Amino acid sequence: MNMQKITLSMVGLLAAAAFAPEASAIPAFARQVGMACSACHYQHFPAINAFGRAFKEGGYTMVGAQEKIEGDGISLPNTLNAALVGSAGYQKTNGPSQSVNSVKSSSNDGQLVLPQGVSLFLGGRGGEHVGFEAEIALNSGGVAGSAGIIRFKVPFVYDLGAVKASIIPFATANGVADSFEVLNTGAVNVHAFNQQDMPAVSAQQYIGTGGAAHGVAFVADNENFFVNVAKWGATPGDGSGAPSSNYVRAAWTTDFSGFDTAIGGQYWGGTSATSSTPAQIGGTLAVPVLSPGVAGGPVDTKAWAIDAQTMGDVGGMPLLVTASYARAPSDTTRTNLFNQTGTMNKSSFNIGAELGVVPNKATVQLALRRASSGLDAGTVSGAAATGKNASDNAYLIGGTYAMALNTRLELSYSKYSGGMYGASVAAADLAANTVYAGDSLIAATLWFGF
Repeated sequence: MNMQKITLSMVGLLAAAAFAPEASAIPAFARQVGMACSACHYQHFPAINAFGRAFKEGGYTMVGAQEKIEGDGISLPNTLNAALVGSAGYQKTNGPSQSVNSVKSSSNDGQLVLPQGVSLFLGGRGGEHVGFEAEIALNSGGVAGSAGIIRFKVPFVYDLGAVKASIIPFATANGVADSFEVLNTGAVNVHAFNQQDMPAVSAQQYIGTGGAAHGVAFVADNENFFVNVAKWGATPGDGSGAPSSNYVRAAWTTDFSGFDTAIGGQYWGGTSATSSTPAQIGGTLAVPVLSPGVAGGPVDTKAWAIDAQTMGDVGGMPLLVTASYARAPSDTTRTNLFNQTGTMNKSSFNIGAELGVVPNKATVQLALRRASSGLDAGTVSGAAATGKNASDNAYLIGGTYAMALNTRLELSYSKYSGGMYGASVAAADLAANTVYAGDSLIAATLWFGF
């Protein structure tokens, strides 16, 4: 798929939504501003609306109903705002059983994980020009005692009139884009509208940009654009060296015929140190690791993406439409963090939509992915290399139901096709779980935040 076709597809997708018939937070932040989570979020967490963007661009410093403690050099909410956010879920894939000690234990056999994860969020105003956000995992992936910091960032924000300027030190498990991001395209992996199969919804998440990152971001923004330039490293902040990778993100936002619309791009470059053997990030059903990187060695961090979104009412129902394209090149001299196993370019084009069929209560979700895995189709099938990039396509059908503003049930079905699946996959690779071992995923998740 060439760039002209990709660009035309995005423009057509946005135009179709923009000219359709028009009709008339995390609880820690909700406590601070004295508003319901729906004030910042579009249809449901984690997607954010224009007000949510403004709150984030202000460095979490906005205070509403809450009283402040103020004096010389201090301006704090009178309460440290916190929230407990978590999920429980069930997943079933249709691959062969991956038994451990004769006990069926993989998602191919059906897996109930309770809880999938529980996190403590702390965040809000730290001063007139300073905010903070911290997420601490209390339980991750159903493993008790797997605590750790998932994200921590401290924005220093100054209003220069035409723009706000921010300096944001950060550490996160969600990729360098998490340093500052306000679109819902999956540019950062907590902003895709479907959290159960983000690689089906987001091209950025398919190529695996959502891993550990730490560094400093420099941001300029106003109501019409934002630019994020960051120096970052893939190793958690353990004193292993100065961040040496680069990240640039820019996006333009506007109201287009009543639809809140945005288009942007991302660039990752440079080289980063690693503290352990890199694991393949991305993919959906299994972890293909055919040629991992060297433990403790440097990895390239090379990729780029373009994305777009539009959201507004259609016939009285809220609609979010997203599109994204991302590419990570192969690297013959050094492992590329975003294409570790590939001998060819790894790329994905994704489109998705979520319609609020019962506003603020129930949604339906659709997504389509057309991707190239970066792996040789012949190698995947256990034959000689063909020079053909193995395809990795998907479609997703899903829906959500809000039992309350802070409690949501999410259901989805994903179907996969292409050279990465089916009878042509080498039996040895299936046995070693080095390629995808199934071609469908059924997922049910209960999300909550208090």
